[in-house]
Amino acid sequence: MSFSSAPLSRRLLLVGWDAADWQMIHPLMDAGRMPTLRRLVEGGVMGSLAALRPMLSPILWTSIATGRRAFAHGVSGFVEPRPDRAGVRPVGTRARRVKALWNILAQAGRRCVVGGWLASHPAEPLPGGAMFSDFFARAPAGSKPLDWPPAEGSVQPPERAAGLNELRVHPREIDGAFLQGFIPRGAELDQSDPAVQRRLTFLAERLAEVVSIHAAATELLESSEWDFGAVYYECIDQAGHEFMPFHPPRGEGIGARDFELYREVMAGVYQFHDLMLARLVELAGPDAHVMLVSDHGFESGARRPRGAVEPAQWHRPHGIFALHGPGVRADASAEGATLLDIAPTILAMLGLPVGGDMEGKVLVTAFEKPPDIARIPSWEEVPGTDGRLPAAADEEDPAAAQAALRQLVELGYVAAPGADVEATVARAEAEAAFNLAVSLLEGSRAGEAKAVLADLTAHRPDEPRYWRALAQAAFSARAPEDAAPAAAALERLEPGQPPTLLLRGLLAWARDDLAACGAAFEEAARIAPSDPAVQTALGRLWLRRREWARAEQAFRAALAVEPDAAEAHYGMSVARPRQNFVEEGVQHGLRAVELRHHFPEAHFQLGAVLSRMSWFDRAAVPFEVTLRHRPGFVLAHRYLARI
Repeated sequence: MSFSSAPLSRRLLLVGWDAADWQMIHPLMDAGRMPTLRRLVEGGVMGSLAALRPMLSPILWTSIATGRRAFAHGVSGFVEPRPDRAGVRPVGTRARRVKALWNILAQAGRRCVVGGWLASHPAEPLPGGAMFSDFFARAPAGSKPLDWPPAEGSVQPPERAAGLNELRVHPREIDGAFLQGFIPRGAELDQSDPAVQRRLTFLAERLAEVVSIHAAATELLESSEWDFGAVYYECIDQAGHEFMPFHPPRGEGIGARDFELYREVMAGVYQFHDLMLARLVELAGPDAHVMLVSDHGFESGARRPRGAVEPAQWHRPHGIFALHGPGVRADASAEGATLLDIAPTILAMLGLPVGGDMEGKVLVTAFEKPPDIARIPSWEEVPGTDGRLPAAADEEDPAAAQAALRQLVELGYVAAPGADVEATVARAEAEAAFNLAVSLLEGSRAGEAKAVLADLTAHRPDEPRYWRALAQAAFSARAPEDAAPAAAALERLEPGQPPTLLLRGLLAWARDDLAACGAAFEEAARIAPSDPAVQTALGRLWLRRREWARAEQAFRAALAVEPDAAEAHYGMSVARPRQNFVEEGVQHGLRAVELRHHFPEAHFQLGAVLSRMSWFDRAAVPFEVTLRHRPGFVLAHRYLARI
């Protein structure tokens, strides 16, 4: 297959750091502890990368690789039922229903090297390329360094397996000297303490895995001819769930002794990733493009959760994006990027057309001269050998799947399978359906989401998350009355909790009972005064009542806790100009659409404020974006017509 577009990039390396966050990275770069990334950023483009919901890594990394949301690509959680329905297993390659970047590129004659990508087992036989899966580095419980059989199907082509397997590092080979690089005062640890033993074992396992991934990836990149490389590192996210509570500043409930012993772990993990990045950049070569992304961020400051919570509550909705290479703008920022933009941008850079069913955009502002952008209806309709695997009736390697499942249980992402196999499978299917509904809802398919959630709540009426999502779907579908059953269920399941009170207030708002709405919102604020969602809801109410100063106060309270709250920046873009601080309104409006590109109200407000300043040429752009997102936005049509 040939295409006329001249490629901007002859070689492109995509590096994935799960949960990497600029809030952690900037201080480390400033301190000189991440020199490789600093060089990439200063010589290229950087920005925040808006995540998708649900914020679960297998879903998000598959969206990065495909340019599609969960309801389109088919990966809908961490686990899936086994083919014989005798339990569950980690989700893998065969759950993906569409082509990933490496399938598209291989089909177009590009040579690809793929290492450790999440949800990529079994590895795919890429024509002219090589791949190892996310099962490659996982050591089964009880295994030993010299008795560690590789996971069946984890390497393609199979003749590369023996050499790559020799590069793996077993957790027992991670010695105390290596660990001390992350725990400088490790010699003071009481290793007879079970908690200390657990943390050291956990860290050794995570480091062994990331070292194994890096060793195999660098071997393939060095020994293979390749045009596109993709390497994924999970360690930042995994280590964060165990050690981010000890990161400075010391949080409430963290003992002084533990804080001093473990305070350097997360900074050390980031610094280690920068060292590995240096080798990847060296192997890619000076003429290559290097793109670094993360699927979401990770709380590291005042908003860190306390106690036992669902792991996803640690995740922040913005990851990182950095791009360096020939033709890329130097020391510049990329605004409004989302996970869905990565695949279209890579295809355009490599001279291939973007699929019309890919929702994202090419990040043209990252380049001195944008690449040519061609389009086809869908890569799914293009025939040819792409390396995808057929559906399988049997499980490839039950032992490897069990090791991966154990890790998910330890991290808290899935519940431990119980003796009732049927119940375990049903729970996994329910969670997959819930994740599908959340994806549909965020993808502006609220009606479909509402139908899925109505069925879920009928069968599992005691799950508050399902009811909350159903209420959100009802409001998004412009059918607020359909949220009443969800409100009643939450009044039963979670009485007096802020989300329940917010829903009570929203229903009152829909009935135009602003007094009852205000009472509910203010009660939520008394219970959770630092909750950004509560303060944002209050701010919206004050905007409705045209009480601009009170609205500003609420939005500022939200931003004090969560500076990247797009809704609060939007609120400020309304409240400040109403108090004659118009330029501040522009700044907040720009920040709102940078944080969340698919935000028609914020684009409209930005255009309105720019129009007020008589910057009509600039105002036309956000109005046009508004109408792309919401063609029926009447006021945007009127403003644009006047311009």
